[in-house]
Amino acid sequence: MTRRATWWTIVGVLGLALVIGLSVYSAFRRKAQEESSKKTERPALEFAANDVVQLRPHRLAYQLTLPGTVQAISQTTVRAKVAAELKRVNVREGERVAAGQILAEFDAAQIRAQLAERTGALESARAQLRMTQRTRQTNAQLVKQNFISQNAFDSADSANDAQVAAVAVAQAQLEQTQIMLGDAVVRAPISGVIAKRLVQPGEKVGFDAPLLAIVDLSQLEVQAQAAVADIFRIRTGMPAEVLVEGAGSGKVSGRVERINPSAELGTRTINVYVSIHDEDARLKTGMFARVVLTIAPQSDVPALPVAALRGDEGEQYVWVIAAGKLAKRSITVGARDDRAQLIEIASGLGPDDVVLASKFDNLKDGLAAKVIAAQAGAGATAGVAARSN
Repeated sequence: MTRRATWWTIVGVLGLALVIGLSVYSAFRRKAQEESSKKTERPALEFAANDVVQLRPHRLAYQLTLPGTVQAISQTTVRAKVAAELKRVNVREGERVAAGQILAEFDAAQIRAQLAERTGALESARAQLRMTQRTRQTNAQLVKQNFISQNAFDSADSANDAQVAAVAVAQAQLEQTQIMLGDAVVRAPISGVIAKRLVQPGEKVGFDAPLLAIVDLSQLEVQAQAAVADIFRIRTGMPAEVLVEGAGSGKVSGRVERINPSAELGTRTINVYVSIHDEDARLKTGMFARVVLTIAPQSDVPALPVAALRGDEGEQYVWVIAAGKLAKRSITVGARDDRAQLIEIASGLGPDDVVLASKFDNLKDGLAAKVIAAQAGAGATAGVAARSN
């Protein structure tokens, strides 16, 4: 063998050794990576059967909360029916009054003088009527005997008719003055409590000027404002709970009595009137109130416990276990039943989806997960996901 052949033989042997060495190194490295991967691989999260739920039909009852104001069903403003000076005012704010009770009196001296004048005018008109009646009767006999003309009788008859009308006018004027004299004494039109006193004794008051405001607290109602979208769910006769600001934590029972047929201009809300039963007489008109109506639909809807929902930057989602892995599933929600702690799922889930029923920490998309049979201490036994309160 020549020197040149020997050299190429050595080079070939060295190359073969290098190839074999690289192959062995790659095999050892791959095995080491696999072992390292096995060591760092997280075990599957295990959840107990009571840690998961599925979509089920429920008949939800949700609540509408409407802002409103307490007001009296019966309230009035007492106004002056005569133009005169107030002689006295007998009541002040907060005092109870009964229907027909005297509240104030006007100085009626001028009205009494006018009454005397018109009484005299009526008596004079009646005396004149008696005279014209006698004249007419006399002329009726004379015209039959042809002692006077028919024209003379007609004149006497017309004078009598005119005097009858004059008596009626005088009678009406006298009755009007008598009414004015009665109106000089101001009486309560309803029973209630004086809410405002707008005048003082000695003031000269004009006709129809406001004097006093009376509120009957025995019958109260709440005027609440409902959105147009909600008004179709509200019916007269529905029971209601009323929370009144400043009246403590207690609720007042009520009932929807009336619904306004038109929306308010500007706010586009519709007034709903709720009668309330204030047995302790704590409430006052003008108090702010919230009316809570419980709406019960006629059909079942798919729902989940509220605890299963998560929210992140306006997005509603749940965690589901699908194909042995965790998955974050976006959903659309509907009505919420706060009493039963259920919420309607409008879209995003099917009846077969397995959903985590409560909140767990350290959950990520794609983590291995499975549901195990119920047992003591079960529920996220892998220790990676911990239940969050």
